[in-house]
Amino acid sequence: MALVSPGLALGVEALGTGLLVLVIFAVTDPRNRAAPSRGSAPLIIGLTVAALISVFAPVTQAGWNPARDLGPRLVAWLAGYGSIAIPGPQQGFWIYQVGPLIGGTIAGGLYERVIRR
Repeated sequence: MALVSPGLALGVEALGTGLLVLVIFAVTDPRNRAAPSRGSAPLIIGLTVAALISVFAPVTQAGWNPARDLGPRLVAWLAGYGSIAIPGPQQGFWIYQVGPLIGGTIAGGLYERVIRR
C-alpha cells in the first residue's frame, strides 16, 4: 500500500517547485525594490532550498528538477534495472516530470502577472 498517493505526490512536487521559483524570481528581479543585495541572492536561494527540502523531502524526496530525476532513471534502466527505473515503483515516473513543470509554470505566471506588478 502506498503511503503517498500519486495525486498528493504530484501536488507536493508542484508546490515545492512553485515556492522555489517564486523565491528565485523575487530575489533576482532587478525591478523588485525590496529585493536583497545581489550578493545575498545565492544565500537566500540556498537557504530556501534547505528549508523546502526539510519540509517536502519526507513526502517525495523533493525532486523539483525533472532532469535530476530523469538522468539517473535512464542510467539505471540502461544498467538493467528495468521497471524499477522506468516506470518506477507504482508507475510514479511521470510525477517527477510533470509536477515541477506544473508548479514552475504556475509560479512563474503568478509572479509575472500578479506579484511583480
